[in-house]
Amino acid sequence: MLLLVPLLVSGCSGVFFYPMKPWAQNPARQGLDYEDVILIHPDGLRLHAWWLPARGGSVATVYYLHGNGENISTHLANVQWMPEQGFNVLLLDYRGYGLSEGSAELPEVFDDIQLGLDWLVASGRAEGQPIILFGQSLGAAMGTRVLARPVNEDKVQCVVFEGAFASYRDIAKDVMGRSWLLWPLQWLVVPTLPPRDWDPENNIAALASRPLLILHSLEDPVIPYAQGERLYHAAEAPKLFQPLRGGHGQGTRDPAVRARIVDFLRDKACLGG
Repeated sequence: MLLLVPLLVSGCSGVFFYPMKPWAQNPARQGLDYEDVILIHPDGLRLHAWWLPARGGSVATVYYLHGNGENISTHLANVQWMPEQGFNVLLLDYRGYGLSEGSAELPEVFDDIQLGLDWLVASGRAEGQPIILFGQSLGAAMGTRVLARPVNEDKVQCVVFEGAFASYRDIAKDVMGRSWLLWPLQWLVVPTLPPRDWDPENNIAALASRPLLILHSLEDPVIPYAQGERLYHAAEAPKLFQPLRGGHGQGTRDPAVRARIVDFLRDKACLGG
């Protein structure tokens, strides 16, 4: 716990970003075809991503945004089932994660997500099929802000979030409030956190034209279930909230949850083919 103190007082990056550089695995070890993708920022920063092609004909392309810890190699398990179901998948590592250069900061990571989305659209990899943004935890929060930009109105057709939170400041205060050691430091940390207009709950209504599925575990030990409900209530229709069981960001490891996601996307005309 003492190790968290300097991270927390360093500002929003210390609170929200916990990158890991080494890979734990690669898609080939899971029997998946893949391609390394390098994206170049205008300032020369290099970002790394994996492209997983669908097996057979594709029905849609998933743009996957992982949570705050580790890198795409440890989050692969959340999407490795998708190519078999006809989904192409682009997994992006934000700056500072895995092979991506730089250091994770907000709002710069918003630009990383935008860069990946722009590449996906411009590259033609989606082959005219729908693009689905799938964000987990912090990835969902940041993805909401990026998708709310008017320039992205027609780039993503459907959205799936798991374990998302409604407010950066409120979730940070919640985490700090669980510890007697960190609770007194809130007055130092809160002023450094992202402003309220970056909060998912203040941006999610802008996604109204896109069908939205929010999944959240009743037992989530990291992001309280109430945060997911709060985000759902701030969203506009068409939307669906799906309670889950189990740990944080682990829902898609359950075949029943995978089937629920595919059913939602099919029902909302989010699948081509």
